[in-house]
Amino acid sequence: MVRERWSGGADRNRRHVQGQAEVEIPEELRRAVDDAVNRSLSSELDARGLLLAPAALEAATADAVRAGADLLRRAVEHCYPDGRAGAYRIEFDDDRAAERIGLGLAFGSVTAHLLAPRRVGDERAATTALSCAVFNLAVGLVDGVCDGAPPLGLELLRTVRSVDLTGAATEPWPDGRLRAALPEPLRTDPTVVFTARLVEAFVRLLHLGHPAEPGAALRERVGARLAEALAAEHLSVRRPAGATTRDQLVGCSRGTSVLPFQIIEHLATGLPTLPPPTAGTLLGEAMWRIDDLVDLCQDAGDGALNAVLLAAADGPWPADPRDGAATLERVLDSGAVPALAAEAAARLEAGLTAAAAGGAESRARPLFLSFVHRYAGIAPRGR
Repeated sequence: MVRERWSGGADRNRRHVQGQAEVEIPEELRRAVDDAVNRSLSSELDARGLLLAPAALEAATADAVRAGADLLRRAVEHCYPDGRAGAYRIEFDDDRAAERIGLGLAFGSVTAHLLAPRRVGDERAATTALSCAVFNLAVGLVDGVCDGAPPLGLELLRTVRSVDLTGAATEPWPDGRLRAALPEPLRTDPTVVFTARLVEAFVRLLHLGHPAEPGAALRERVGARLAEALAAEHLSVRRPAGATTRDQLVGCSRGTSVLPFQIIEHLATGLPTLPPPTAGTLLGEAMWRIDDLVDLCQDAGDGALNAVLLAAADGPWPADPRDGAATLERVLDSGAVPALAAEAAARLEAGLTAAAAGGAESRARPLFLSFVHRYAGIAPRGR
């Protein structure tokens, strides 16, 4: 039996500056920022009926965990298409890692069901939902590599781009294409190797769900979006000094959050073009704002890419690692937190409304909102 050990990945994006040590944020300031974020998001989401009641949140979370366990089993089968899935034992860093991985898959699948018009008897729907699940998990694991070891992450991104992931959306790869291209030390890192297997599985599922000539336009569009996402990811990690403007960095920050939602929306609807603003774009923008608000203190401490901090910084961000605390204080004083919480809630409401108008599955809404609770650390309604 071959053992492959890999980590649970990250729930959210964080963008470190290469070579910059983390700076400790004073505890009093950290509490003030976190309290302001939690209070503002809870208030704005509650005002729009977007907080789940305790029983509904518990039920939705349990459903997501169960779905994640099933999706993990199916994803592993597609990661080992030679029929040897049972010959591999996947080991996790801790007891909760398998659940986190499953939830990463479940979020991609739930988002697909939320964005897809209800289709009865479409035998490709399950394949499409699985492709979205695998895609979302692959994005999360790539983020985790880039966050934990930026040089390793940059090398992984370079390798993915070198084997023409965009082109693979049009013409499928031979089995093992990305793994064969991994250089040392990537090919000996179990998390990277499994991530490569996920990317390869996604390419196969893309062609299974949208095959041959009828799916060509959709696959071409997904390929173009993948190229944009890889470019945004690369810039968000590398950020060459003086080579990018603040607007470019804000666009990059937005792209790393919004583009995955847009890709899932293309896959789920089967449409290469959609009139803007789409439900996926609105939901992606909501999660972008929520992520940046929730991660303010962490991002300020490590100089990570965060559009809220960029807007409040006195000059380029981060000009100096010690600027983190001062920038956080400006964010608090500016009133940006409640304003952006209101924007996030409005985008979320608009995205859910657009999804419902498109015929989304009704049970997908509470499942999606349970992930908002999880990512934002927000208590259920009435608590």
